[in-house]
Amino acid sequence: MRPKVLAMREGRPMQVRLLILLFLVWRGELSLGQESRIKDLVMIKGNRTNELMGIGLVVGLNATGDSPASTTTSDAMRTLLNRLGMDPGDNAVITQASAAVVVTAQLPPFARNGDQLDVKLSVIGDATSLAGGTLLMTPLKAGDGNVYAIARGPIIIGPANGEGVESLTVAHIPNGGQIERDFIPNIVRQGKLDLSLQTPDFTTSSRITKAINTFFREFIAQSTDASLVQVRIPSRYKDKIVEFISQLERLSVEVDQKAIVVLNERTGTVVMGAEVKISPIVLSHKGLSIEVGEGQGAETMVELKGSTVGDLVKSLNAMGVQPSDLVSILQSIHASGALRAELRYL
Repeated sequence: MRPKVLAMREGRPMQVRLLILLFLVWRGELSLGQESRIKDLVMIKGNRTNELMGIGLVVGLNATGDSPASTTTSDAMRTLLNRLGMDPGDNAVITQASAAVVVTAQLPPFARNGDQLDVKLSVIGDATSLAGGTLLMTPLKAGDGNVYAIARGPIIIGPANGEGVESLTVAHIPNGGQIERDFIPNIVRQGKLDLSLQTPDFTTSSRITKAINTFFREFIAQSTDASLVQVRIPSRYKDKIVEFISQLERLSVEVDQKAIVVLNERTGTVVMGAEVKISPIVLSHKGLSIEVGEGQGAETMVELKGSTVGDLVKSLNAMGVQPSDLVSILQSIHASGALRAELRYL
């Protein structure tokens, strides 16, 4: 129900400043009562990326590489020359045309031999710039110690995908890594899938379980807690795992979310669910009296028949209440215990 204004404060209304009001539910950006696919709510355990890392050598630098004081680069250069059939002995063979780097990459699940991936390089010595350099063949290992990819190629200065601040000592190589070993994660354990909720919630977990059991007409899903749903693979899908997961991911459930109001005191921004409730209260602020819920009303009182934060904010904004005052009002309502939501600050 829209709030009903019985009477407003006497005097010229204050100028209304722009208040950025987003009626969203915090974390997940889902309106209350909105249905979402299970695919968008959970992650299948095991279906994740893995970090790859290796120590590489960049050559071709224009006197911006590591100095002879960098023992890591010196050792790497000696190893390289030995592999090429040269014996540098104990003499330092490093010049500032080369630099030792840490090479990292993300190994996606179900990666196959021959697939390519982006790699990132960061200096580990005293090199001042990687511009113009070329990364020599570098094996990349995962946490299990196995080599899964080989990285090589000309370097591009700056972070990948426009992320972070550009630096001469951080670089990347698009498609600079080639996968040498298949990575097939084990997502089915003892005939079951583990679905991990991205935003743990007991009600949503229960609804996911009910939706799966209803669709497949078997009691194959069980909620173990707010963040995990275990699903047993039906016998008829033992050899059709992909088809089973595809059907499961397309199911929709109504998402439940804890009521949260987020305040930015500096900008006066309020982020909340439109139906966050307020218990019946009477509030007085700078000569303006406000009653939320059923009341008797008064000549100088604004009565809000609607009892949500959305009703209150819309009415106060329409009456010219400044964003800073709005934040103070919501803080006071929360302190009184009348705001039926958690208050968070940015």
